[in-house]
Amino acid sequence: MSFSIQAQVDRFELPHPRGTGHFQISVSRPAHSPEGGDVPVLFVLDADIGFALAAEIARLRGVAGMLPTAMVVGIGYGADFAEFAKLRTADLTPPLSEAGREALGDMTSFIGDSDGGADAFLDFLTLILAPEIARRYPEASASNRILFGHSLGGLFTAYALLTRPDAFSTFLANSPSLWWDGFAILGHLAAFAERLARLDRQPRALIGVGAKEQEMPAKVPAGMAMSLEQVQAIVTASRMVDAVPEFTAALREAGLTGVAHVIYDDEDHSSVIPAALMRGLRFAVPDPE
Repeated sequence: MSFSIQAQVDRFELPHPRGTGHFQISVSRPAHSPEGGDVPVLFVLDADIGFALAAEIARLRGVAGMLPTAMVVGIGYGADFAEFAKLRTADLTPPLSEAGREALGDMTSFIGDSDGGADAFLDFLTLILAPEIARRYPEASASNRILFGHSLGGLFTAYALLTRPDAFSTFLANSPSLWWDGFAILGHLAAFAERLARLDRQPRALIGVGAKEQEMPAKVPAGMAMSLEQVQAIVTASRMVDAVPEFTAALREAGLTGVAHVIYDDEDHSSVIPAALMRGLRFAVPDPE
């Protein structure tokens, strides 16, 4: 029996909700679908750098129909990296307070100075993109929708979980930038507990981070107009590793039962992505018992 050695990809564009520009949507469908369709759909943020990887990981898991996998839908910009880094900040973040904006300092030279589009972007995912995927791909599940985001995408995934826990069945928040605006996202926990209590069915959540993400860098990342001391101060204040189990515990305290966290040994902020995608896919679409 032959099988594909590369994920097959469809692409189309949808208008950006701000009224200018477009999102580039990429879709990879599994070679083997369950009887009657109902294929889980994995929505991957930052598709310009992560979609191809996610599509191949999903294909690998589903080779020859041996294990359940998912359709992968990537949301990207089709832009060069410098522009991509700024566009994503505008879409993936809750609004900054003045203190939060000031705290970013020279980091805006890399991530841009526009923010606050998280709610509009979440509207786009749930009200425009998800129905479009259902229209184009009848096998796509309407009840098993998974959101994966990394870094600022992880922040957005956590924000989506806290503010609209019914938007997806599973939330995969990897290396989430919980530090954004002085950890302001934690202020949503009380309302999250109330929202959760009203749901007939709780979502599940997996929070992950690389074990080396809190280590002090020895050099300034390319593209950042900052001193090494400034970068090291940001790493210290961000508490990337320590914040993950704390956030997971806070979600449990708020009433979320299906939540877990993973600290990936020997992985940094970039190398953790493949491991997080595979672990996240296994968490969202478990092995048959």
